Amino acid sequence: MMKTPIYDFLTEYKNKGGIRFHMPGHKGRGPNEMKAVSPYDITEISGADFLFDTSNYGIISESEKNASQLFNSALTLYSTEGSTLAIKTMLFLAVKGKKRKILAVRNVHKAFINACALIDIDVDWLYTDKALNSVCTIKLTSTDLEKALSAYKKDELPSAVYITTPDYLGNMLDVKSLSDVCKKYDIPLLVDNAHGAYLNFLTDNLHPLSQGADMCCDSAHKTLPCLTGGAYLHISNKAKDEFKNKAAVKEAMQIFATTSPSYLILESLDLCNRLLSDNKYIDRINKLCKRVKKLKAEIKSIGYYVIDKPNTEPLKLVLLTNALNINGKELLCLLEKHNIFCEYADESAIVLMISTENNENDFNAFLYALKDIKKEVNNQSCFFKDDYITIWPAEKKMSIRDALFSKSETISIEKALGRICASSVSICPPCIPLVISGEVFDRNTINLLKRYSIFSVNVVQ
Repeated sequence: MMKTPIYDFLTEYKNKGGIRFHMPGHKGRGPNEMKAVSPYDITEISGADFLFDTSNYGIISESEKNASQLFNSALTLYSTEGSTLAIKTMLFLAVKGKKRKILAVRNVHKAFINACALIDIDVDWLYTDKALNSVCTIKLTSTDLEKALSAYKKDELPSAVYITTPDYLGNMLDVKSLSDVCKKYDIPLLVDNAHGAYLNFLTDNLHPLSQGADMCCDSAHKTLPCLTGGAYLHISNKAKDEFKNKAAVKEAMQIFATTSPSYLILESLDLCNRLLSDNKYIDRINKLCKRVKKLKAEIKSIGYYVIDKPNTEPLKLVLLTNALNINGKELLCLLEKHNIFCEYADESAIVLMISTENNENDFNAFLYALKDIKKEVNNQSCFFKDDYITIWPAEKKMSIRDALFSKSETISIEKALGRICASSVSICPPCIPLVISGEVFDRNTINLLKRYSIFSVNVVQ
């Protein structure tokens, strides 16, 4: 089984006792309410390594090497600030010394927008003709990407293509075919894989690295047994040498990161590596995927519509609720009365994220709750209506950075028509911006915001 250098160091340091004259202020002792975690919570003391050290020695470096081995990457580095830090780092590396322009799908996380404002990146948005595009899902194909890239003059090509897969509704893009197009134009493919860390360990490896991505991020805490904030930044073996320079990547991470990373989170990543090196745990993941497929069939059999297509993420459960005479938020409240708590709900969908720490009792309780709710709502079979909430292309008048740093004022959404958005407007979760800094508020945008009960916005003065 894989070694755990961070965990071993923290355990040894805890067992030594000793007098701590270093941070944090709890000194590893308390108060009583914190004694379960405080002994393992340290700072960068002698022997503890430094998260952004560029050497190949030390407990963190050794643990990151283990992660790299697990994911078969050139580099796998830790973030204790979730995928947000990894996204900023990927974008910085992609545009450093190049044109600060990225071609991206529209269902990006707000972290991407913030990174573009900080680095001053111009974004060309990829909209497609697919009818099922929504706030959360973009149906992008290699044909769409080829069409978009072929429209550029050679000296105006973006420095990278950026996609989100899996997305918040579990839709997975064909990374391999998209990667092939990017390689044709000699452009790196960056992937926000925050929801898909476990995909590397399926019998059929669906992780973006195995499919051709040059760089990607995984939020380990979303689908693996890891503390919140634990994430991986991966650099592919097939990426250009400039991206595989560990010193350059660590330097980029330092620009955006805290100088006080959580050792509790680092320890959880370290222990997670050990789990993932165990074939028994890998078997658990793959058996769970089969069980969730069965669960989806059981849910459908009682009259609900579940997204279950070949390109759907195996461990995400998405119910479309628009034909139940209730919306997703109402279903969320009804489930919480049954003591069942879900990841996300909006007007037309409810999202549940499943991991190896869920069990048969959880699945049975969920089925029972759905049956009970179905009786309460209506006695007719649920049928699927195509009622996605769509984001339409908006006119861009300013760069993200210029709009965000401009003088602004807060006004009623009713007065926003024709005004320029200053601060991006998003809902959390899923933290996907409905309107982005620099875009003009049009009637479609205003109606979309009203649908999400957003009635005031920040606009450029």
